[in-house]
Amino acid sequence: MDYNQALEYWSSTLRFGIRPGLHRMYRLMELLDHPEARLRCIHIAGTNGKGSAASYCSAILAAAGRRVGLFISPHLVRLTERIRIIEGVGGLQSLLADETAGEISPDDFAAELSRVRAAAEQMLQEGLEQPTEFELVTATAFCHFADRQCTEVVLETGLGGRLDSTNIISRPLASIITALGYDHMDRLGSTLAEIAGEKAGIIKAGCPVFLYNPGDLQLPPDDAAAAAEVIRSRCTELGASLQTVSLDELKILEYGWGGQAFSDRVSNLTLRTSLLGVFQPMNAALAARCCQYLQLATDEQIREGIRLARWPGRLEILRRDPPILLDGAHNPQCCLALSAALARLLPGQPVVFLTGMLQDKDYPEMLRIMLQTKFYQPAALVCMTPDNPRALPAGLLAEAARKAASHLPAGGKSGYNIFDAIYCTETPESGALLALQLANRQNMALCAFASLYAVGTLRRILTVQEGKPWIGSN
Repeated sequence: MDYNQALEYWSSTLRFGIRPGLHRMYRLMELLDHPEARLRCIHIAGTNGKGSAASYCSAILAAAGRRVGLFISPHLVRLTERIRIIEGVGGLQSLLADETAGEISPDDFAAELSRVRAAAEQMLQEGLEQPTEFELVTATAFCHFADRQCTEVVLETGLGGRLDSTNIISRPLASIITALGYDHMDRLGSTLAEIAGEKAGIIKAGCPVFLYNPGDLQLPPDDAAAAAEVIRSRCTELGASLQTVSLDELKILEYGWGGQAFSDRVSNLTLRTSLLGVFQPMNAALAARCCQYLQLATDEQIREGIRLARWPGRLEILRRDPPILLDGAHNPQCCLALSAALARLLPGQPVVFLTGMLQDKDYPEMLRIMLQTKFYQPAALVCMTPDNPRALPAGLLAEAARKAASHLPAGGKSGYNIFDAIYCTETPESGALLALQLANRQNMALCAFASLYAVGTLRRILTVQEGKPWIGSN
């Protein structure tokens, strides 16, 4: 297959949907001669922040001169974003200059997926199920990383953990569990403890675990305690050491448009990151402590990796003045973090919002969080319909926004005039252009937030309009 044929084949398997379970992956890996068994992996699960933690880990390892594979999902623009190899310090510097650097090439993707397809077709001949699209791309990544002899691989789960196709690995170097929250409850469970149990499925016997303290999240205390106990019990059962990273162990030293600096009294490191999300010090600390514990990088290499890490679409600055911010806030917990960051970056300032949501998300609560605030002024909201089968129509989103705005002072009028400035557009393109027009007209900040699938589209549109994304000071 060439690349276009490979994309066509991969896209044709989307119709099989999400089918949790490892039985297909076990046979697929067997037919491919177990490429995953030749990899040294740091395995990352969590509701929010797992992509950021993966970015930090891979940057640290590259700063240490290692050939590190990085597997993430979903992609923002190109499918090849999901599979990347960063070749040491030079590869990390190349990635700063060109965000496509290190991605699997179209030719290599086609070649690897051809191998995987042949194995999948053998499975069908054996009367087994067709592997899903995520299983196919996961297998492609394993083959690519093994062929290129990566020294380490940073592996992000797709959904959950226990039954995720990445969980085919038998003994990771370490497991990281980032912030837990209420998402994908139709598949992962109706309680936070059940969700934690699914994430804890990546914990393996004798392998160290690094956990974002659930008690530091804006969760009901009993739920957070129950989730933490699930993780602790699983670690005890498997003889896995557990290191919990807590907010009270970190001290924020600086926060601004150029990034943030913080100290971690456990690792005895002072770190600086260009990423602006309020969760980012915790995500960076998880990665730093993991790599420090594994002795994969010196303290100076850890500092350099955290400093150079980038993660597109996560509170990313596309323009500085007036600001355009883009964030993949796709659940209430993410929106709480986004709202807190805007309160620091744009205190008391008017903000034009652009958003599109999926109908299976708690969009009324997300809108309430973003609009009912006294720390910045929501000046307008542009609703658009994402290009996704699960998309919430823009009209329904706008109706929910008006309900949220009705609880603002003076019913959303007077100083808070957003009630009269809620707009509805049918496509991401028309929504982005309208939001830009509204923001530019009065020199206001623009904040676009949506699911990661929609963020990729918005990023492409807004980047074309405004030029190369601003990446802050190095």
